[in-house]
Amino acid sequence: MSKVLVLHVADSALEPFYSEILAALGERGIESDFFQADQPLEPQFGGKKVVIDIGGWGRPEHIEAGRAAGVQLWQVVGYGLDHLALSEVMASGIPLARIPGNSTAIPLAEHAMFLLLSVVKQANLARPELLSQHFFDGNASELRDKTMAIVGVGASGRELAGMARGFGMRVVGVDIMDPSNTDLDALGLDAYLPIDRLAEALSQADVVSLHLPLTSKTRHTLNATTLAQLKSGAIVINVARGPLIDEAALIDALRAGQVAGAGLDVFEVEPLPLGSPLLEMPNVAVTPHWAAATRATMIRRAQMTAANTGRVLAGDPPDYRVLPEHL
Repeated sequence: MSKVLVLHVADSALEPFYSEILAALGERGIESDFFQADQPLEPQFGGKKVVIDIGGWGRPEHIEAGRAAGVQLWQVVGYGLDHLALSEVMASGIPLARIPGNSTAIPLAEHAMFLLLSVVKQANLARPELLSQHFFDGNASELRDKTMAIVGVGASGRELAGMARGFGMRVVGVDIMDPSNTDLDALGLDAYLPIDRLAEALSQADVVSLHLPLTSKTRHTLNATTLAQLKSGAIVINVARGPLIDEAALIDALRAGQVAGAGLDVFEVEPLPLGSPLLEMPNVAVTPHWAAATRATMIRRAQMTAANTGRVLAGDPPDYRVLPEHL
C-alpha cells in the first residue's frame, strides 16, 4: 500500500498538474493513491505519511482524517493558503509545507507585463476596430519614463522590476524590508519605500502592480482611500490575489477616471461573475487566474512536491515548512 495520498477537491481542472506530479513521483519510485470524494475518508487516509494537496483546498474533515492517520506532511501544491482550512492544519500538528514563490516568479511577472501592455496598447479596442475596418487612429500610450510602483518585492516583484526597467521605466518598490539594508540594484529598483509610506509611492505611480500574499493585513491594500492616493490616470495590475483590492472601490475609481485602466488576473470572487462591470470596461484587461499556469511552473511545482515527499518518507524534515510566524 502506498504512503502518499494525492488530494484534489477543488472545482478547477485537475490536469495537467496531476500528470506532472505522478511523473515526478514516479521518477523517485514513489507510489501514490488518488483521493476519491465519494469514498469514506478513514480508509483512504489510513497508513498515509504524506498528503499532496493540489491547490491547497483541503477541508477540515480531510485535515482531521489526516491527523487521525498520523500524516507527517501536508504538502500544498502552490503558494497561497487562502483556500485551505489553515487553522485546522496548524492546530493538527501535521507539518504544513507549500511551494515557494520563486516557482512562479517568472510567469507572474511576464503576465503582469502582458496585462499592462494590453491596457496601455488598448488591446480590447483593437479587434472590434479591426473588424469594423477602422484603421490608423489608435490612441495608445507608452511606458518609457513612466514610474511603476511594485507593492511586494518578493520573487515575482523582483522579476517584474527587471522587466519594467527593460522598458525604460522607473521602478519604486514597497515592502516591509528595512530600507537601510536594501540593495536597490540587486532588487532591480530605483527607489524603495517601506509599507507605511505606501501613499507616497502611489502618488508618483503611473502603474501600481501588486505582489503581496493575502493576509488579514494585506486584504484591501488598494481600497477607496488608497486608490484616491494614486496619481491620477494610473493603471492597476494584480496577478497575486483578488482580495488585495476592494473591487467595488476599483470599479468606482475606473468609472470616475481616477484610475485609467486595470489588468487583473485575480478577483475577489472567483470565477468572476458574468455580470461584473469589469467585463464590460474596454480599459480593463482580464484573464481567468492564469498567470502562474505555465507548463514550466507545473513541472517546477511537481518536482519540488516530489522532492519534499521523498524527504519525509526517508525520515527527514520537510523543506518549505509553514510556521506560525509566517502567517
